[in-house]
Amino acid sequence: MRIQRSLVLAGLGLLALGLAGCQSTAKHSSASFKDSQSSTKTYHAAKPDAAVTASSSSKIAQTYQPRAAQTQAKGYVKSGKLQQKGQYTFDKVGTKLTLTRVHALNQTIKSGQLTYRVTSVRLIKNVAENDQAKRMAAQALNLAEIKSPYYTLQVKFTILNRGKRAVTTDGIKAIQLGNHQRLTAANQLSDASAGKTIPAHRQLATFATGLAGQETQPTFTHVKLAFAGGYDQRQHQLVKPSGWLIVDLS
Repeated sequence: MRIQRSLVLAGLGLLALGLAGCQSTAKHSSASFKDSQSSTKTYHAAKPDAAVTASSSSKIAQTYQPRAAQTQAKGYVKSGKLQQKGQYTFDKVGTKLTLTRVHALNQTIKSGQLTYRVTSVRLIKNVAENDQAKRMAAQALNLAEIKSPYYTLQVKFTILNRGKRAVTTDGIKAIQLGNHQRLTAANQLSDASAGKTIPAHRQLATFATGLAGQETQPTFTHVKLAFAGGYDQRQHQLVKPSGWLIVDLS
């Protein structure tokens, strides 16, 4: 069973999920994790509207305030809740986030007693307004350095446990972007569901965030998702990994 490794990150939330390092509970982090040992009954992951920097373990003060001129353009959202293409906001360290693509979905795949339902895929353009923002983003994404702008993919999904036993999910096994780039927990993917326990006949609303590209906006027209297995409290496998769920974004 994969051990949840929290993303030194966040929104990617847009967005929570398992890179190396200790789990962060930074306020407003889109990668706000619930204790992986606790039961999930009515838990909903925080909405993935913050930059990945929000979950960084850096002790740098997160006090960035945009200049008045930066907030005058059409589409500025002070609350950070980006819902429509073109809307933008700023995080607390100086990253401008712009929602460039959003797709509302309702696609499912089943494996054993679990049903996975993908409800949204979003692409966010992240522009670091200062060196601090770049350092924290690189740290959150487990990179030596990062180029600005960089793009993050956010996938919102629910996991329904139809069975009579609680299941601890290992979350997403991989996300394939188009025909090339693949994201995993070891490769710039943060998954808020990894390590969560879902009681019988309950569901978890959650999300995952990954690095989709740097400098140039990605142009993939579909993504494929595969979910990892599920386990009981003794780490015996109850649910096998799923096949690929193809999500059309054209």
